[in-house]
Order: sequence, then C-alpha cells, then structure tokens
Amino acid sequence: MKQNLYFLIYFFLCYQFTFADKIDCEKITSFLAKKEIQIEHLNLQDPDLIPLHYLLAKEISKELKEFRSDIIPFFTECPEITFSNLINKYDELVNRVHTKCDSLALLNENVYLIFYAKAIDEYQLNHEEEANYLLDRSIQYNENFPDAILLKLNKLLDANHFEACLTLLNTLYYKIQMDRVQEMQAIEFTDKFYDKLYKTADSLVKIEHAAEALELFEVLETFCLNLPSSYCNDDYYHGVLRSKAGIYDSYIAVAKVAEERGNQKIAEHFYQYALEYLDVNSYLNNYEPVTELYRSPKEKKEIYDRMVLQALALSIKEEFSESYKIFLEAKKMEECNCFDKDFRVDLMIHELSKLIH
Repeated sequence: MKQNLYFLIYFFLCYQFTFADKIDCEKITSFLAKKEIQIEHLNLQDPDLIPLHYLLAKEISKELKEFRSDIIPFFTECPEITFSNLINKYDELVNRVHTKCDSLALLNENVYLIFYAKAIDEYQLNHEEEANYLLDRSIQYNENFPDAILLKLNKLLDANHFEACLTLLNTLYYKIQMDRVQEMQAIEFTDKFYDKLYKTADSLVKIEHAAEALELFEVLETFCLNLPSSYCNDDYYHGVLRSKAGIYDSYIAVAKVAEERGNQKIAEHFYQYALEYLDVNSYLNNYEPVTELYRSPKEKKEIYDRMVLQALALSIKEEFSESYKIFLEAKKMEECNCFDKDFRVDLMIHELSKLIH
C-alpha cells in the first residue's frame, strides 16, 4: 500500500512540474513575441506619437530587465525554446529597444521642432487647417519657441484676431531670449500689428460701427501700454474717444428717429441710455467732436430747472394759475426722460389743481 501511495505522489509531482514547465515556456515565447511586435511598432516619424512611444520604449526596457532577473536564471530548456535561443532573442530585443529608446529620447526633446517643420510644409501646400494644428502643437510642446510664436502671430494677424495676439506678444517680449534675426522680425510684426489694428478700428468708426471700433481701440490701448512700438502715440487714445463718442451718437440718433416716428417710449429709453453712457464716460464732455453735438439733454435740464424755480416763485406770490401752467410745461418736458426729475413738480401740480379748479 505504501509503495502505491509513494508512486501516486511521485506521479502527481512529476505531472505538476512537467505541466508547470510547459506553461512557463508558453508564457516565455508569448512574452518575447509580444515584445518583438511592440518594439517593431515604436514610431520614430509621427510627432504626435513620439512622446507616447518614448514612454512605451522605456516601459519595454523595464519589462525586459525584469525578465532577465526573474526568468532567465531559473530557465530550463523546453521544446518551445532552448536556453541559447532564449539568450539570443533576449539580447536582440534589448539592443533593438535601446536603440529606438535613445532615438525617441532625442526626438522627444525636439518634438516641437518636428511639429514646426511639418507646419511649414503644410502651409506651403496651402493645407491651412492641418498646418495650424501642427503649429499649435509645436507651441504646446515649447511655449517659448520664438519661430513658432512669430509664425502664429502673423497667422492670427492675417485673420484679424487682434486680441489673441496680445498674450503671445507678451510671451515673445518678456519670456523669450531671441537672437538678432528674431528680434528684427518681432519689431517688424509689432509695427505691422499696430498699423493694421489702428486702420481697421478707424475704418469702423467712419462707417459708424463705433462699438466694434471701441473693442479694437481698447486692444490697441493695451498693446501700447505694455509693448514697445515706434508707432504708438496719442492716436489710439483719440481713437477710443471717437469710438465712445460714436456709441453715444448712436443712442442719440436712435432716440431722434424714434421721436420722429412717434415712438416716444423708445426715444425716452435711448435718451436715457445716452445720458447714462455720458455719466460713465464724463470726459467725453471735453472732447471737441461731442461738445456741440450732445449738449441738448443738458440744455433741456437747465431750462427745466429754471421753470421749476419760476413756478415755485409764482406760487409764493400766490399767482397760482400761472404757477400751475408752468409746472404743467415742466411736466411735459419730463417726457423726454433725459434728465433727473424734480419730485416737487408732481407734488405742486397736485396741490395747485385743488386751488384753481
């Protein structure tokens, strides 16, 4: 009985070890085949893949190193692979992955240059969308790369994306060390930027698009306050004033048209908008182009105040009928809704009506 038991134990142990060796060999050959495919697919051409594949190459190197320490010392030959074949395959894979990893490391450090070069090629082929993508990727990988930033600035300017240029201009002038050629290109761009921005904003004022013009003049103001340009002078400030005057003028114009068409409520609203805008931008009162144009609301207020004082004086003299008539005229003036009302008008009309009716 004992002999039979020993025989069964020996049989099961041998079966277990044989099965384990078989499984280990299958895993080994599968692992090596998988690593070979992964190394083959490491991409050294596509800049979008280079950073990721550099990390993959490092991971493969790590896995092969672990394979060397955990598997090779304990390996015994099996039908699937001999020890000699295992070592040869391992050495081949290690050499291939190290070669690709070194190349990917260098490419990864300069991937922004690859993106930039590909962007130039795509622009030359008039593939604007793809070129813009590649240029943005170049800047993403190196936000202090002056050549890419200068190219991006010119593309933004061509598309009239003026405000988007400001951040890049700040980066260019205050965060980047440029060589002489790049400095000259930056100076040329800032002059071109100012010239186009000013002319665009100025043309908008002339065709009575004051609100759009104001946005551009304010971008120009930010530019001139923060960046060097031989073109910057008081023109941008006068442009801001002319734009704001144009906005004020548009409120008045709408109010007058509404008055002419009998839309009194709309007229009142826009006169009020004009006055509120003038309150916020009070310096417009001293700006020559608006001084004469927009004096009428203030003149109405002055006449109104004089009428209220005159009516009050008549009431004191007990000339109630005359006082009542003037208060009614003052009440009529309030319909423009273009100045602050005097609470005494309604009060006196109410009280005087009791006396004269």
